[in-house]
Amino acid sequence: MNSMARELHKMFFNSKLQITLSELSEACEVSPSQIRYWEKKGYIKSIQGQKNQSHKYTLATLGTVMGIKYYLNQGFTLAVAFEKQQQRRGLFKCIKSFANGRIQNIEVKDQHYEIDLGSLDNVPDKRVVAIVDNNGDTKLILRDAE
Repeated sequence: MNSMARELHKMFFNSKLQITLSELSEACEVSPSQIRYWEKKGYIKSIQGQKNQSHKYTLATLGTVMGIKYYLNQGFTLAVAFEKQQQRRGLFKCIKSFANGRIQNIEVKDQHYEIDLGSLDNVPDKRVVAIVDNNGDTKLILRDAE
């Protein structure tokens, strides 16, 4: 794994990243009192290092709050919105696991990025490479393994 891929893993898969209540509130457009209520009800959790220290929230909690808000805006009750968010969380865990396990290398080219997703299980002499252009359009190609 090259250094850019390692940095990507650190950035997206680092569970130590934390944000404050006001940052969570602003990012999700949910009032601080609503976030505290959801925490009191057990829908989300905060991290508090020492007593009387301000609460911090993980990026996973940010995703949970955004999901709950999305489903509330769709007209669901808080309990149903939380349940639906929990189901959706499984999908995000799956995507995270895929990206964490498959991204082998990232190269920056003049007009695009190349993301090496590793070899095929049934064709080990080929590698799957995602070519992502500056517009975000992606195509997958097979390359001979080196």
